[in-house]
Amino acid sequence: MLTFSRQLLKSPIGRKLMLSIVLFSSLITLLTTIYQLFNDYNSDVSRIDRAFESVEKVNLDVLAASIWVIDERLINTQLNGLSQLPDFTYISIKDDSGQEWQSGNFKQKGVIEQEFPLIYRNNDEIQVGTLLVQADLNNVYDRLYDKAIVILLSNAIKTFLVAGFILFLVWLNITKHLHRLSEYCAQISLDKPLEPLSFLRKPADDEFAQVADAINTMQQQVRASFAAVQESKEELQEALEDRERLLELERSYKDELARQVKEQTKELEQSLLILKRAQQVLVEQEKMAALGGLVSGVAHEINTPIGICLTAASSQLAHVDELIKLIHSDHATLEEINSILEEYQQSCQLIVNNITRASSLIQKFKTVAAEQSNEKNTEFNLKQQLTDIAESTQIMFSPQDVEIGINANQDLWVSSNQSLLNQIFSNILSNAFTHAFIGVEISKILINVVQDGDTIKVEIQNNGLPIPEDVAEHMFEPFFTTTRNKGGTGLGLSAAFNAATLLKGTIQYEAESSLGGPMFIVCFPKGMGDNEDNQLVNVDGDTGNFESFE
Repeated sequence: MLTFSRQLLKSPIGRKLMLSIVLFSSLITLLTTIYQLFNDYNSDVSRIDRAFESVEKVNLDVLAASIWVIDERLINTQLNGLSQLPDFTYISIKDDSGQEWQSGNFKQKGVIEQEFPLIYRNNDEIQVGTLLVQADLNNVYDRLYDKAIVILLSNAIKTFLVAGFILFLVWLNITKHLHRLSEYCAQISLDKPLEPLSFLRKPADDEFAQVADAINTMQQQVRASFAAVQESKEELQEALEDRERLLELERSYKDELARQVKEQTKELEQSLLILKRAQQVLVEQEKMAALGGLVSGVAHEINTPIGICLTAASSQLAHVDELIKLIHSDHATLEEINSILEEYQQSCQLIVNNITRASSLIQKFKTVAAEQSNEKNTEFNLKQQLTDIAESTQIMFSPQDVEIGINANQDLWVSSNQSLLNQIFSNILSNAFTHAFIGVEISKILINVVQDGDTIKVEIQNNGLPIPEDVAEHMFEPFFTTTRNKGGTGLGLSAAFNAATLLKGTIQYEAESSLGGPMFIVCFPKGMGDNEDNQLVNVDGDTGNFESFE
């Protein structure tokens, strides 16, 4: 019996099972007790509420009539009758003059109280006083406490008895056999003869009999597998010796392969160096060819207005000599003088126009070779700036008629490099005037400005001709142009791209827009610091300011 008790108490499965049963039973007992106590509490409270209702129905009218006639005897009789009701511990009756009749002890906590107005009904309803009734809940709590103790003790005893009996059954039918199984498994050895597993009990066809058969069968299979493993071990030893020989051959092969790879790598590095040098030569040649065409085209453009100016100036000299002779003659007329002055004025206008054109060309060409100055950022109205750029572009390409619409907030002010923004938008608009509207009856350009937080997004779209894909792939590259023979420099969109980069922004191209033609999207921050580096970088790494892509 002592051994049984010791094994029973030391059994982990038994202890866990017993603890689980006790905890679960305790939880169920606690929940049912709480539910039963809650129902009893509600019943007691409902009984008190019914007593309040009975007082309201039976006693209020009688008390009101007694107070109305000031019948002390009847009031005290009613008070004593109410105090005899169960659960009522304090009753107070007050009339409208302040007189009070009490019974019992008044409490602040642990009570249920209800105050009733005393209304005397004759022809009218007149309130003559109030009735205050208290019911003490401590008696209810004491009854519930005693009942909870009885329920918990009875259920605890029942739970421990049931748990102990279940623990005994578990030991008798499961734990005892598991001890036997663990002792048998601890004594298994492949070096000892096979001894089948059997449990100390009456023969029965249950799970333990199946476990014993499975373990005995497993021992037989393991012993057979162990013999096969011993044979495989010897074969594996021979295979390991063969593997060592193969590894030695592999190491020698890898060394030879590494030597060949090293030689091939050295040859490839030399070839790469030769290719880089050839690439640099080709880039320099392409650059010089592009610059040669650029200088030739600009020189041609400048030569034309200068030649016109020279011709006009020579004509002016002749007109001046003619005017001097006419003034000194005795037959000079006002019509002849006005005619000479009009011709002189036309020549002056022709000189001014062509000198202005030559100055503009020279100024644009200077930006290719000269470094752009570091201009400080200024604050300006973006819509007004875009309007000025559009008007100047229309004047430059007059008499070409293009309808330009600008959708922007009139109160949108930005702080940025004004010259870089002028360069971006003027180059984009110039390219549209130059290339987009060939054969288009009604030319349109639409500029949409959208503010997204601290970022400004400007969409420039037109209804002109689409840009070919082979041109779109290279149009942001320096010196790329489709009109080299017409004096195009191929630097406009490249300069616009670099200017957008300097403004911490971007410039993108889309082949289609709402107007049907291509669209350029320029994004840049609304405000920038004054110490930004506003120098453009060309293909050589030098600084420069590029003009139109044409």
